[in-house]
This record gives sequence, C-alpha cells and structure tokens, in this order.
Amino acid sequence: MYHYPVHLADYHVYDVFCSDDNKLVIIMPAEPTPPPKIEACSRRSEGVREEFELIVGPHGHVLIYRLDHAPDFEEVVVLYIDGIRVETAVSKYPHYPDEIIMSTIVKNEDAFIRQWIDYHLGLGISRFIIYDNSANQTLGELLSSYISEKIVYLIKWQYPYRLECSGISGQVTQQNHSIYAFQKSKYIGLFDIDEYVNPQLPAIKTIGSMLDHIIRRDEIDVGEISSFRLLNKFFYNPCQIPVRGGQNFLRIVSCGDIVRGGHEKNFVIPGNVKTFSVHMVTSGKEMFTVSEKDMFFNHYYFLNKITRGTDATELEDRSILSRVDFSKQYH
Repeated sequence: MYHYPVHLADYHVYDVFCSDDNKLVIIMPAEPTPPPKIEACSRRSEGVREEFELIVGPHGHVLIYRLDHAPDFEEVVVLYIDGIRVETAVSKYPHYPDEIIMSTIVKNEDAFIRQWIDYHLGLGISRFIIYDNSANQTLGELLSSYISEKIVYLIKWQYPYRLECSGISGQVTQQNHSIYAFQKSKYIGLFDIDEYVNPQLPAIKTIGSMLDHIIRRDEIDVGEISSFRLLNKFFYNPCQIPVRGGQNFLRIVSCGDIVRGGHEKNFVIPGNVKTFSVHMVTSGKEMFTVSEKDMFFNHYYFLNKITRGTDATELEDRSILSRVDFSKQYH
C-alpha cells in the first residue's frame, strides 16, 4: 500500500522520479554543502551525459535537480554524482491532470487523519498525497479503503524532520516533491491535518468553485500568480475537551482573530512555483492572498499536542459547523 521513494542514503537523495510532465527530478535536503554536481545518462549511451539544472531553495531547506530533456530511460537511470557512477531505479507517480489535490506530511496522526480527508472530500478535493513520517506501518491499513479507491496515495517519507544544515527539510522536501511530481495538477493544497479549509460563502459548496468565483470576480490571471494564500485562524481548547478518535474538536468554537502575518497556507499552482517552504512560495510568481471574507482555514492547534492550544478566549467562530457531516463515526 505504500510507495517507497528511491532513497540514495550515501548521497542524501530522498527520491529520483519522473514527473508527470516527463522531467527527471531529484529531491534532497540542502545537506551537505556545497551541492553536488549531478549528471544523468541511460545505460545504453553512457558516453552522453546531461547535467541537471540545480534549483536551490532560498531558505536553505531543499535542493531540486531537474533535467528537462531526460535521457532515454525506463525504470533505471545512471547518475554521476560528483563523478561517482550510481545506477538507480526511478520512481513514477500517478497523474492527476487539472485536478485539485492536497498534500501533507504526517507523523503518528492516525487518530485524526480520516476526519481531515473526509471533510475535504466534502469540499470537492479528489486526491490526497499522504507522506508518512511515522516509524510504524499502521497508516496503510487505516487508509486501505481510500487507497483502493485511489483517493489516497501513500508515500513512506521516513526522513528526519530536521537536519543540522538544512533545518526543517523533512516537510519542505515533501512539499517540493509534490509540486514537482504533480506538475499537471490544477492546484495543490499544502496543509497540515489540524488545518481545515473554511469557505465563507454558504452557497458555494466546493473549494474549486470558491477559487473559480474569486478568479472571475477579481479578474485574476492565474498565469501570473503562484498560489492562493489562505489566512490562519487558531482554535483553542481551554477546557481540555477530549478529542482523540472522533470529530468533537470540530465542535470547538473558541478561537483567535485572523492572523495577519505568518502561518498562512497555500493552494499552489505547481507550474508557477520554483521553490516552496512551509508557508510560502520562496521563488516563483507572486502569491495571491484570499480575503478572509471568502475563505480561510481553521487551525485546531491543540490536536495531538496536549501542551498547546489551551488559551482562554472570548472569540467564537461556528462557521465551519454547517459543512461537517457529524454522522460519520471514527474509532
């Protein structure tokens, strides 16, 4: 049920893959430094090497190597990494052309992941790329029905979340991996599973319809932007209401104000992004910030984190409740 990326541990390579636009791509943390020179060729013509374009994330978390004119290969390619010959398999991923998908990294989130998937299915998201950073192997069984229905594509991303040189590379490599693997998708939502997209116009039922509405109303040229950036609203659980295993946390309405600086999340337009880092496009076209009157996301800050999200607040927000199917049961 899992896809295992092509991990070349000796060279810090997290995956070697063929993207859906037929490019050969290597994703790795920005570690060690300086970045290696990487070339590729097929086994049938090793005398002809092509050098990868190197894209460096400005925040220092990720290196992306891309070869626009990939050599003739099928399942195996020959790499030369700083002159050392490495023969390796090549990952291939499903194609989701013109679909709105979501991508996330999780670690020991079994109690909350199905709720997140089901809620966003209700908002019209058709596919979920789940990168499992857990040490155990339980998600494959837990999500088996979603996997068999091709709703979830599960990737074992068992790499360190933080590294000495490249910092929070575990998540940033995951985000850029999705952007480059699924270039032909329409939008990729890069959210955590304690973050729930909350459209604010009741008559509009899906995220896609909401984005189409914003594009028409504001006369946006999507060829000139890299993402739709959503603002964050923290939700708190000061009474320590039990939340594990069900959806009770979605009934919690204590919240803060919309956060104006920081903590944003995005639906990226993958072809318009060169690098991404957690909350923002770090190189590419301009981000478009969505008004909170149209859509933001509820951040249930306390899920699986018992030491945070206990702030007392007088603010409440019930706007998500009409979009939740509380008849679903989770155990």
